Amino acid sequence: MGRQKRAAAIFDAAEQWKQRCLLDGGSLFTDERLWARENFEQLRIHFVEKLDDGTGTFDEKLQVQLNPAPAEAKRLWAETTWVLYLPVISSAVKPATKINRIRKVWEWSDSEFPGEHWALQDDVLSGYANPGTAFGAHRRLEFRFIVSAMADWFSLSLEKRQSLLKNPWGFAEWLYERQDARRRQFPHALLFLLFPDSFESIVVLSHKKEIVKAFFGKWNKTPPDDKDNVALDRALLEIRSRLEKEHPDQEIHFHLPPFLDVWRADPASSQSSATKKESTAQPQPEAYDIGSALKGLFLDDQQFERIFDSIARGKNLILQGPPGVGKTYIARRIAWLLTGSKDPHRVEMAQFHQSYAYEDFVQGWRPNEDGGFTLRNGVFFEFCARARKRPDTKFVFIIDEINRGNLSRIFGELLMLIEADKRGPDHAIRLTYSADGERFSVPENVYLLGMMNTADRSLAMVDYALRRRFAFEELRPAYGSEKFREYLLEAGLDHTLVNRIERNMSAINEVVREDGDLGPGFEIGHSFFVPDDDTDSADERWYDNIIETRIAPLLREYWFDRPQSVEKLTAILRQ
Repeated sequence: MGRQKRAAAIFDAAEQWKQRCLLDGGSLFTDERLWARENFEQLRIHFVEKLDDGTGTFDEKLQVQLNPAPAEAKRLWAETTWVLYLPVISSAVKPATKINRIRKVWEWSDSEFPGEHWALQDDVLSGYANPGTAFGAHRRLEFRFIVSAMADWFSLSLEKRQSLLKNPWGFAEWLYERQDARRRQFPHALLFLLFPDSFESIVVLSHKKEIVKAFFGKWNKTPPDDKDNVALDRALLEIRSRLEKEHPDQEIHFHLPPFLDVWRADPASSQSSATKKESTAQPQPEAYDIGSALKGLFLDDQQFERIFDSIARGKNLILQGPPGVGKTYIARRIAWLLTGSKDPHRVEMAQFHQSYAYEDFVQGWRPNEDGGFTLRNGVFFEFCARARKRPDTKFVFIIDEINRGNLSRIFGELLMLIEADKRGPDHAIRLTYSADGERFSVPENVYLLGMMNTADRSLAMVDYALRRRFAFEELRPAYGSEKFREYLLEAGLDHTLVNRIERNMSAINEVVREDGDLGPGFEIGHSFFVPDDDTDSADERWYDNIIETRIAPLLREYWFDRPQSVEKLTAILRQ
C-alpha cells in the first residue's frame, strides 16, 4: 500500500474532511454549510471566469476577484486552500505559510479565524509530496480545477457521492473525466488523500509514466497506454504489490533509493556501458525546491512567486534594480528552481558588454591555427543544442548586464525566435552563417533570465524589442525588511549594529530617491552588508570598512560634481 506511516495525521485529517465536507456538505472549521454547489458556483463566477483579470500578485488579484463574492464563498475558498496545501511537504511550503494563506482569505469574509483548530497543527500540515516548481507557477490553475470539479461533485446526489467514495477506481474514473484533469497535480494528490491503499503519493503525472515504463521494462512486461490515467494507477499498484513481496521489510517509496534509481536515469545519456558505470559513481546534482529557494532570501514570498510565475509562463524575464540588491543571487535560485536541481549542465551564464557580438553568442567565423577561418558555434547556440537533446528537461540561460550589449547585433534573427510563441522546430529559420538546408530554432525548454543594473549611466534606454519579449521585475533594497534583519541577527551582528545599518542606509537611499538626477534606480542595495564566508567578524570595524571602501566611492560617483553633498552623506553613514 502507498500509505506512509509518517503521514498518519494527514490521513486522519483527510478522512474527517471527506465526511464533514465531501459527504455532509458542511465546513472544516465551523458548523455552517460551506461545501455546497451554490458556493462553488460563486467561486466559479468570481474566480474561474475571471482567472487572469487584474494585476499584481496572485493574492492581490484574488482579493479583487473575490471581493463581490458572499462571505460564505470566501470562507469556502480558505478551506479549499487547506485542502490544496494538505499534500504539500513542509520543505516546499512551511505550515506557518499555509496557515497565513488560509487565514488571509478567511479574514476577507470579516470572520474571526479559528487559529487553534486541529486541522492547523504542524503534523497535519507537514505534507508528504513535493509538487515541484510547476505547482507554484500554476497555482491558479490548480484552484480552477478544484472549484470546477467540486461544483460538479455537488451536482451529484448524496447516494452517488457515497457510492463513489466507496469505490477507489470508480472515483478515479470520475475525477479524471473532469476538465483539464490530465494537466493538473491536484487530482493525483486527492486520490492518495482519499484512497492511500490504492494510489501513490506521486502528484506529477510524468513521474508516474516514467516509473511504470521503467519497472515494466525491467520485468519485460508491456506497459499500459500512458494516456489512460486509471491504467497507470493500476500499474503502479501492481508494481508496489510485487516490490512489497520482494522487499517485505522495507517501505516502498518511489522517490527514494533504491527504487528511485530504477526509473530516474538520465534520458540523454548515450554513453557506453563502461562510461555509464563510471558516471554513476559521480555525485548526482543536489535537488532544489521552493523551500531551498526561499531560504535566506530577502524577497517577499509573494514577489518571488510572481517572479517565478512570470518566467515559467513567458520563458523570458529580466531582473532589474540598483547595485547590490542580489540580482545574480536571485537569478541563480530561480534557475535552480526551474530545473529542480543545481545541475551545472542545465544552467549557463554569459555577460554582455559593448564588444559582445553575434559571433560570440550565436555563430560566426573565427581564425584558426592554419591561418584560415573556421565556423564556430557561440555559447547560446551550443546551449540550445544541449537542451534539444533533453526536451522534457528545463534549461536556463542567464545573461548578466543584458542591457550593456548591442542587442540587435548580439541576437540578430534570434530576437524573433526567443519569443515564447516562436519556439520549437515549427518556427526554425536559416541563420546568417547556416549551410544550405540548415535551420535553427530555440527549444521550448530553454528559459532566458537577464539581469540589468538600473544605475549604469553609460546605458541608453532599453531597446523596445527587449521590452516586448521579456517580462521585467524590479528588485529593491531590503533595509527594514523583517527577513533581512533576522538574517543579520542570525549571522551574529549585534542589535545596535543592525539598527545602525538599517537607519543609515535607509536615510541615504531616501536622499538618492528624491534626487532628480538619480531616483529609485540608483539606490544602494543590501548585499554590501551581507556577511560572507570570509567575514571573520561582522562588527563596527567591518561596517566602517564597507562604508569607506564600497559605499563612499559609489556616492562620490553619483555626485561627482557635488563633493560637499557627498561629505554630508558619508558623515551620516559614520554615525
